Amino acid sequence: MSAKKIGTRWLWAGLLIVLLCYIGVYILLYMGREQQTARYRSTSLPSDFKYNFSQSTEELTIQTPQGGLLNALLFKVPKAKGVVCFWKGNGGTLANWGAMAPTFLQFGYDVLITDYRQHGKSKGAISLANFNNDAQTVYDSLKHRYREADIVICGYSLGGRVAAHLASANRPKFTLLIDPASAGGDFSDRFTDILYFPFPSVNGFVFPTEEDVQKAPSPVVVVSTDNPNSTAYKLKAYLGSNDQFVALPGATHETILTHSQTTQLIKKLLSPP
Repeated sequence: MSAKKIGTRWLWAGLLIVLLCYIGVYILLYMGREQQTARYRSTSLPSDFKYNFSQSTEELTIQTPQGGLLNALLFKVPKAKGVVCFWKGNGGTLANWGAMAPTFLQFGYDVLITDYRQHGKSKGAISLANFNNDAQTVYDSLKHRYREADIVICGYSLGGRVAAHLASANRPKFTLLIDPASAGGDFSDRFTDILYFPFPSVNGFVFPTEEDVQKAPSPVVVVSTDNPNSTAYKLKAYLGSNDQFVALPGATHETILTHSQTTQLIKKLLSPP
């Protein structure tokens, strides 16, 4: 047998091995889709857990589609100008995220903070559809208490993704996205989707935030670090003429939420001259 034929056979054998590995990895990833929910679980709290905040609070239990039962806290101020519907980052519970409430209360707004499914006292199966449906149900509940024009949507990190989708289908006063990002990081999720196109996605949690901010009928304000490669920074290219983009030099994903410039921006937005 000639060397050329032997080389051709080895080439085809190598290509077959690569193809089998490609298909095998895809099957493993696809079968493991359900395990991705582990990224979005947090600490559980007993149903009789008592929150301890100095501000006036009302604890709410909100029933949502597909078996969701969400625990939320409504922080109140006298003669509120409106309400901030705040969506927290991944991890933690209302027991610690409630500390964010004074950031908005000081400017005359009530604040609603909600634990996602399998966070704190909240229960139900985790999925991208449930993140979105739950947020809409919570928002609709606020519209029974406040005029929609007095509702502000705000989200940080994972909550920024949830908030952006909520903004795309509603008309709040405005939406504030503080360094929005998903728990697993978009690069790996989107890379595998491209790698295996046109097969069904192996990722259950690719948040379409770029499309969401473009669809939002009300103004969107994005606060980002000054890293041009970050998910939040890249949203700048998708914002409209009524939107606003602010990059904070020196801020990190961990510090941006409580950064002094973020607080000043919130003051400016909630207490205009």
